Amino acid sequence: MNLLLIDWNAIGQEALNILKTVGINILQCLGVFILGYIVIKLVIKVLRKIFSKTRMPSVTAKFLLTIIKFSLYLLLLIAICQIIGIPITGFVAVISAAGLALSLAMQDSLSNLANGVVIISTRPFNEGDYIKIDDVEGTVKEIKMLHTIIDTSDNKTISIPNSIVVGSELINYSHNKTRKVTFSFSVDYATDVEKAKQIIKNVMTSCNKVLLDPAPFSALDKLDESCITIAANCWCYSNDYWDVYYYVMENVFNEFKRENVAMPYNQLEVRLRNDKVTLPVNEQPLPQRDENLAVKPLEKDDESDAFEKFVKTYKKKKKDKKAKQKK
Repeated sequence: MNLLLIDWNAIGQEALNILKTVGINILQCLGVFILGYIVIKLVIKVLRKIFSKTRMPSVTAKFLLTIIKFSLYLLLLIAICQIIGIPITGFVAVISAAGLALSLAMQDSLSNLANGVVIISTRPFNEGDYIKIDDVEGTVKEIKMLHTIIDTSDNKTISIPNSIVVGSELINYSHNKTRKVTFSFSVDYATDVEKAKQIIKNVMTSCNKVLLDPAPFSALDKLDESCITIAANCWCYSNDYWDVYYYVMENVFNEFKRENVAMPYNQLEVRLRNDKVTLPVNEQPLPQRDENLAVKPLEKDDESDAFEKFVKTYKKKKKDKKAKQKK
């Protein structure tokens, strides 16, 4: 009967001790988590202000803040695991295994991430630049870690993976402050070339967004089959490129009409012939075939004749042998 007696007081005391230990650990975890969360927020806020006062690009600043925030939260998680009593070595092993599995499952994403780091570090373009990647061109809206977002001129938003951005031919139209605007105009062969060149220069000079240094330029470029081609160019700020281009095209067209400068186009000229066409003719009939002069057939090769004689002799001997056997 004594074995069946249960010491409830001892059990209660042991449970109370466990609850005290667990409660203390839980309170410590909550305290560390709250304190760590506040510290991380303060650190990120201070770093964001520091980065904003430097010349560091916003994309690079965002990337660094993301890496720092992730590292701080990882340290906080390790500290909480130590308080709970989870071995750090086992935790690191779990993280390593999970990282390996994720790396195998997310190869493309990791490639885009690595190329995002390349874009941020090399800075081939910044947010707000007008760029062209393969057949896509537009204004860079945002550079993220996995992809780059571009707004096209017709208000379409295109997301391009960073691996494609790095591996493709890239043209940055906004990298330099100024750009050269080139033109090509066709005029009739009867046109006064100097007059046409001067009209083009006057139109480019009249545009307020065209830079006068270097001065606008025009010159005879090609003598094509049905027209004379005049090449022209001028310089402007990169943001004014399309305004200058359309201004010059529209006003040169108008000035050519106003100054009676003919602009040719491909034409087909058809003429009617009234004269009588005579062609020389040989009235002699075809000659008769002369067999004496005709080409003789080729003679047979001696080797082929010898082979035929051998075959005939062999067949004859075989036939005679069969006849003797029958007798």
